[in-house]
Amino acid sequence: MEPLSTTAETLVTEAAAVGGNKGLSVSPPPPLVNPAKMAASAQQAYASSLYPGRSLSPGDIQLIIEQESYKIQHQGHEGKHALMFLIFVCVLATLPSTVTYWRQRHPMSYRLVSIGSICLIPVYFAAANHYYRFVWIWLVYALANTYVLYVATRSPLHARTPRRVYRWFAFINKASYAVFVAGGLLFLLGFFNIMPGLTDTDYYIETSMLTVFYGLYFGLMSRDLVTLCTDRMVTTLGYSSRGTRLPTKSLPRDVCCICGDRLGGRGNEAASAGGMLAATSTSGSPARHGGSAAVDAVTAEPTHALGCGHEFHASCIRGWCVIGKKDVCPFCSEKVDLQEFKRNPWDKQELFYVTALEYMRFFVSWQPLTLLFLTAIFWLLGLN
Repeated sequence: MEPLSTTAETLVTEAAAVGGNKGLSVSPPPPLVNPAKMAASAQQAYASSLYPGRSLSPGDIQLIIEQESYKIQHQGHEGKHALMFLIFVCVLATLPSTVTYWRQRHPMSYRLVSIGSICLIPVYFAAANHYYRFVWIWLVYALANTYVLYVATRSPLHARTPRRVYRWFAFINKASYAVFVAGGLLFLLGFFNIMPGLTDTDYYIETSMLTVFYGLYFGLMSRDLVTLCTDRMVTTLGYSSRGTRLPTKSLPRDVCCICGDRLGGRGNEAASAGGMLAATSTSGSPARHGGSAAVDAVTAEPTHALGCGHEFHASCIRGWCVIGKKDVCPFCSEKVDLQEFKRNPWDKQELFYVTALEYMRFFVSWQPLTLLFLTAIFWLLGLN
């Protein structure tokens, strides 16, 4: 009895011969076995029957065999593929509204899942693909911010902790933006090949793209970490209500409820005119936070009043709204128009950078999570 591959080769050869004698174009019947499992001579005959009259090289034959093997493996799976595509479209269509609902109804779990995926997914793929440079940079960054998170979650807070935390994340935000801009300029120089021999090398292009990625990725991590810090610190200070917790302290007129320090150069009368809620200590003088040295250190610091009338240190409210992604007043939760922070070209570019970070969130967080969710659905339904 002849082997199966020999029988397939004979059928294909006879069909091609009959078609050639009669001047007809005869398509070969489907092979009885997967072409990838045929003998080399059978594969050559099968490929020649598909493209009669052409001289096929070994590479052409190998490509044809791979294509035909793929067709055979997926033959009869049209319905399964249609169902997979329908599930894919439905998930993508409902993803934005689902994420928005999740963020509004369960902000803490949303924030933890988001920052967890942002912190862990890129470093996992970097370690799996032996990109150890990124892993080391990530470890240094993680250690520094772990300390910042530790001091920001202590209760009671040190008098200078809130301001130091905001200044740290403001520095990280500007440094990340500078790295992002530098990477963008390097990429543009390579795109237009300004310096042939340098800007057209693979190493230069890779370096420019990695620089852009570092600027966006670490800027995104900083924004999510400062969000965790701000919620915790304002709750610890007790002047603001976050979530289901009510304020535990009344807010004096000349105190910034974000950091707990007095507003620099403001007395009770000036603060009252600024619209702060009236609340003083029993002696009639505002409560002092952090001692006289701390108060004197911030005497000349500029302040910023929101549309609701509440006033804060300029650096604190910028850290809350721009860097910390908060669009509400930290005291009364009234909506804040972020456009009022556009007072110079840097402010406008900073808000543009913040928008770019949100797109980065999709690529490093929600896209992998969505693909993982789709893979789980396909596995549960047996759609391999």
